[in-house]
Amino acid sequence: MNPDLVGRSNFTFIQTHGHFQPYDSPMKEKPPNSALSTVLRSARLEMGGNREESKDRNVSLMQKLKAHYQKKSSSDTNSKYLFRILFQFQAITQLYMTLTYLVPHVFSNCDPMSQYYLKVLVCYVFAMGQANWLCSICYSNRLPDLNDRPDTIPREWMTNYSETNGQDKLALDSNGLEWRFCTECQRYKPPRSHHCLACKTCILRRDHHCFLIGTCVGHYNQRYFIVFCFLGVITGLAGFYMTLSYLRSMSEAYTWLDYIFPWSLFKFVIGRVSWQFLLLTFHAEMLAVFGTMSVIYSIGQFTLVSMGMTLYEVAKQVDVKISSSRGENLRMVFGDYWAFNFLFPGQILFKQRHDGIHFNNITINGHKVSIE
Repeated sequence: MNPDLVGRSNFTFIQTHGHFQPYDSPMKEKPPNSALSTVLRSARLEMGGNREESKDRNVSLMQKLKAHYQKKSSSDTNSKYLFRILFQFQAITQLYMTLTYLVPHVFSNCDPMSQYYLKVLVCYVFAMGQANWLCSICYSNRLPDLNDRPDTIPREWMTNYSETNGQDKLALDSNGLEWRFCTECQRYKPPRSHHCLACKTCILRRDHHCFLIGTCVGHYNQRYFIVFCFLGVITGLAGFYMTLSYLRSMSEAYTWLDYIFPWSLFKFVIGRVSWQFLLLTFHAEMLAVFGTMSVIYSIGQFTLVSMGMTLYEVAKQVDVKISSSRGENLRMVFGDYWAFNFLFPGQILFKQRHDGIHFNNITINGHKVSIE
C-alpha cells in the first residue's frame, strides 16, 4: 500500500498482523484456542475474586455500615412520609384523648373553669407544636443559586483556587474562608455548608438530617426544630404522666401484659379491650420514646447553638473556633429577642439577620475571618 494514500484517506488505519485495516470496519481475527481461553478466563476471574475478597476483608464493620447507610439514604425517599403520617396520627389522636379523657380524669378535683383553661393550654401547645413542625419542614436550607448575586461569590474563584489530592477544589473568599467544590451538585458551596445524601443537595450550615421531619436541620429551620423539641419535652413528660395515670385507673380490668401495645392490639382484635385502652397504650409508648428523644435533642441543640457550633462539626471534628458571645450565637439562629420563639413562631417579627453564607468572628481550619 502506498503510504501517501494512507495520509490522504478519510479512515484511520491501524496495523494488525502486518496488514492495514480501517478503524471503523470490523477486524477479522483468528479465533483463539478455546481450551487456552477458558483457562485464562478462569484465572482472571479467580484473581479478581481474590482481590474482591481481600478488599472486603480489609473493610471494617463500621465502614460497611456507613456505606450501607449512605446507599440507603440516597435512594430511600418514602420513609419521611411514613414518619410524618405517624406523627400526625399520634398528635391528633393524643389531642383528642387528652381533651376528652385525660384532663377530666387527672384534674377531676378542679372546677370546670380550671379544666377549661387547662384544655386551652393543651390546644395552645398542640398549635405551637404543629406550627414549628411545619416550619421545620417548609423552610428550605438548600444552597441558593448564587449566579444572580455577585456580591456573595468570592472574587478569587477564577484566580485563587487550589486542589487537594488532585480532587477537592477549593477557593478562599475575601474573609479567608474555604469554599469547596461539591462534586454532586457541581458547584462551590459556602463554608459550613455540606452535602446531604438524603436531601441530595448542599445544606446551608448543616446540622444533621432528621428523619422525623424528613429533611435536614440547617440555618433557616434550626430555630423551629429546637422549639419543636422543647415542646416535645413538655408533651412527652406531661402526656406520659396523664396517660399512665388514666391507664392505672383501669387496672382492675386488665393485666400488665395488656399495657404492651402489640399485645393490646391483639386483645382489641379479639374483643377483650376497648379502643380507648388500645389507643392509650400506643400513646404511652410513643410518648416515652418521643419525650426521651426530645430531651436529648433540645438540650444538645440549645447547647451547640449557644456555642456557635453544629452537630455535624462536632461529629466530624471540624476545626471550628467561635469568638462571638453566646448572645450573638443565639441571635444568629433565633433572631432578636430569641426567647420569644418559645412563645410563638418568632419569624413573624424577629427575622434572621444572618444569611448562612458569610461568617464573622470565626476560624475554620486555621483560616481566620476578618471582622467587617
